[in-house]
Amino acid sequence: MLGAVSNRVRVGLRLDPLLPKTPDAGAELERLAVLAIEAESRAFDVIWVAERWTSESALIPSALVFCAAVAVRTRSVRIATGLLPLPFHHPLRVAEDGASVDGLSGGRFELGVGLGSDPDALARFGVGTDLRVERFEEALDLIQQAWRGEPLDASGPHFPVSGITVHPLPTQPGGPPIWVGAAAPAAQRRAAARGCGLVLRVGDSPGPFLEAWQECHPGRQPRLALLLGAGDPAPQVAMPALDGVRRSGAAIDWILPWGGSAGGPGLDEATGHAEQLRRETGR
Repeated sequence: MLGAVSNRVRVGLRLDPLLPKTPDAGAELERLAVLAIEAESRAFDVIWVAERWTSESALIPSALVFCAAVAVRTRSVRIATGLLPLPFHHPLRVAEDGASVDGLSGGRFELGVGLGSDPDALARFGVGTDLRVERFEEALDLIQQAWRGEPLDASGPHFPVSGITVHPLPTQPGGPPIWVGAAAPAAQRRAAARGCGLVLRVGDSPGPFLEAWQECHPGRQPRLALLLGAGDPAPQVAMPALDGVRRSGAAIDWILPWGGSAGGPGLDEATGHAEQLRRETGR
C-alpha cells in the first residue's frame, strides 16, 4: 500500500496545534490552513495532520476534515493524517472520506492510522482498551478492500457489512498509501504483513517491522516515517537513527513537529531543521 510514495527521503511537517485562548477557532483553523500553504512553498514534502477529538487543548478534532481544507488550498505537497485513531472510526466512513480527500487533492492523500492511546477518549466513545486491536485490524481490512473497489461482505464482530461498495473510489489506483503507527513488535509485524509504512518516534526500534517486511515482501523496499519530538535538535537526534535505517535498506520520511498556536512562530525553525536534514541526507 505504498505504491505512490517516492523512494527518496522526504521531510514532512506535523500539525498538532493547541486550541487558541480566543473563542474564534474558525479563524485559527483558517490561519493554520494558510500556514500549510506556506509550508508547501518552503518545499516540505508532506503535511501530516494530527487528530485529538475530545481534547480540550487541541485545535483539530477531525484530521480528515482539515486535510480536505489543505487539499483544496495546495497543489503539490502530499497530505497525510498523522495519526487517525482508527478504533474510534467506522471504516466505511474513513474509506469514503479518505477517497474524497484523495480526489480533492488530485491523488496526494496518505492515510496514517494508529490504535489511539488516550484511555479517557476511548471510554467516552464506549470502546474498551481491550478491543482496540480487534477493531483496528478489522477496520483496516475493510478500508483496504474498499479502496480496491471490492464489494464488502464481512461478518466481523465490530463492523459487519454486506453487499456494500464504497463511493467514490480514490484517485490513486488501489487507494492512498497507508501508514501504521506502532512501537510494539506484534503491531509492527502486522503492519509489515499488510505492506504498510511504519510511523514511529525517533529512538524506537523498527527491527520487528523490518524483519517481517523482508519475510513478507522480498525484493521490495520498506518505508519508515520517523517522528522527532518537540524541541529535538533535528540532525543530532536524527543522524544516529538514519545510520541504522540505511543499513536496513529502508526508505525514510522525517516528520518534524509543529504545535504552536495557528499562524504563530515556529515554522522558520522547522524549515531550518528540514534544510539541515536534507543536507545531512544528501538531498
